Amino acid sequence: MLQNPRTRGKQERLTGLGLTRLVHAIALTFAIGSIYFVAARLSLALLTKPEGVAVFWPAAGVSAGVLIALGFHARWPVIFGTVAATILANLLGDRNIWGAVLFGLCNAGEAVLTAWLIERFYGPDFTLSKLLNMAGLVAAAIIGTATSGIGGAIVFRFFHNSATPMWTTWEHWFASDGLGIIAVAPLVIELASAARDRPPLNELLEGALTVAALALVSALAIFLRSDLLANVGPVAVLFAPMLWLAARCRPVFAAAAAFIVSLSIVWTTTFGIGYFGNPALSLEERVLAAQVSILLVTIGSLLLAALFAELRDKRRVAEAALRASETQRYLIETERLAALGRLVAGVAHELNSPIGISLTIASTLAQRCARFGHQILSGPVRRSLLAEFTDDNRDAANQLVSNLERAGELIQAFKQVAVDRSNVERRKFDLRVATEQIVASVMPGLPKPRGHLAVDIPSDVILDSYPGAYGQVLTNLIFNAATHGFADAPDGNMLIEAVRLGVAEVEIIFSDDGRGIPEEIQRHVFDPFFTTRRAKGSTGLGLHIVHNLVTGQLGGRITLVSAPGKGTSICMTLPLAAPSHAVGQTETSNTAG
Repeated sequence: MLQNPRTRGKQERLTGLGLTRLVHAIALTFAIGSIYFVAARLSLALLTKPEGVAVFWPAAGVSAGVLIALGFHARWPVIFGTVAATILANLLGDRNIWGAVLFGLCNAGEAVLTAWLIERFYGPDFTLSKLLNMAGLVAAAIIGTATSGIGGAIVFRFFHNSATPMWTTWEHWFASDGLGIIAVAPLVIELASAARDRPPLNELLEGALTVAALALVSALAIFLRSDLLANVGPVAVLFAPMLWLAARCRPVFAAAAAFIVSLSIVWTTTFGIGYFGNPALSLEERVLAAQVSILLVTIGSLLLAALFAELRDKRRVAEAALRASETQRYLIETERLAALGRLVAGVAHELNSPIGISLTIASTLAQRCARFGHQILSGPVRRSLLAEFTDDNRDAANQLVSNLERAGELIQAFKQVAVDRSNVERRKFDLRVATEQIVASVMPGLPKPRGHLAVDIPSDVILDSYPGAYGQVLTNLIFNAATHGFADAPDGNMLIEAVRLGVAEVEIIFSDDGRGIPEEIQRHVFDPFFTTRRAKGSTGLGLHIVHNLVTGQLGGRITLVSAPGKGTSICMTLPLAAPSHAVGQTETSNTAG
């Protein structure tokens, strides 16, 4: 039986999509497993307690950080990668196979529980740009490692014949894994956040240079004389660049600095260098000092970074609110200017007829005076007076029309400046949601009968553009169709539909079933002050402004197709990401017509 080509194509696409996802999942599992294995082997090789528990377990931060950064949907690659890497790392250390499997399950469960708590209470796209977020990460790490530590202590007790009390084993597991998550997971989370929202170049250079300087100081400190490293002074010296990073850069740089300092502390503790390697102190005292120092350095720097990031966000919100209030003020001024412009345009239109009548009467009076004026005045005097009367009348009428037109142009110029100031905001917005909101706000203000308007736009079209300019375009088109397209009909229908054109553009079609536009004048509809029918309050600028906004600020193309009696369709092709350009180059308006 023959298969529908459309159905077959859809199945092939789904099969290809499933294969792509499988390849991505396998690659992610391998990457996580490789990084986790390297971190685990280094931890086991550097420093362990007598019962075999690592003092610092950064691998826990790798798995938990990746799962938090990517989202809970990536749990299976993280679980498989963590379990496989744990088994391999433990078997290379001559551990029991069943113990290695159970350790892997404990480590994977620890990451899953920590990430689940974060997504449950903070949602996706978690970052450390707020103090509450940092507190939540610490709390989730405590709960996750305390829970996994129970399983780890049981495995040590029954599969490795450890004589160490289970409480002590649990305590060491909890401390090492907790430190690993708190010290490493923030770096992984913030690296993913920086990849989604890249820092500006100046901030990137400043942060990278400061982190490099801090790493250099940490490396040099290891090679100082032992008497100079006999106290925590070298660690305290590192707080200056860490404070600089927290105050001026994003939390990703503070997380990187804290991770570097943590590695320096572990290194000096392992190889007996300086304060953390002082042989006069017992192993328990040195390990406790190292763990407390890592905890204080990491939490202190990240809390400061979150505090400064939150202050910067509040400042941006305040500045945005100030700009919003200024925008609202300009919108009010714009509306007032629009009303004044409509008044001037209406007055000019209403004066056309009486001025024309006045000129006709003057011409008729001049003719009659020329015919019968010989009974009153002599020839030369009569002609002089008639010419002067006619010329003065015509000049006065023409001057009045010119003054009204200049007044309208001046108001339009002021209005353009105000509206341009209100349209500077560029952001990402959902095309369907924005269109429905504009329609809901515009329809009640249309003249009755206002007609019917339907929206047929996919729900996944996101524009990185100027929503204010798009709103003005749509408002003008709706008003233009309602006041001109349905001028001869008691009611009418309008439709706004959209379709994607590849991956970079979207085509938006606004159509109505009104009276249409004759072919001979279609090429003039986007000209300024042109209108097919002079409606009350119309300036003939609506479609001209729509054309300027679409081709200028929105960076698209616009065409018109119409036929008398069959309605009009206006097609706009817009880029999904509008071009960046100086605001103030396009003529805008809230007035259609």
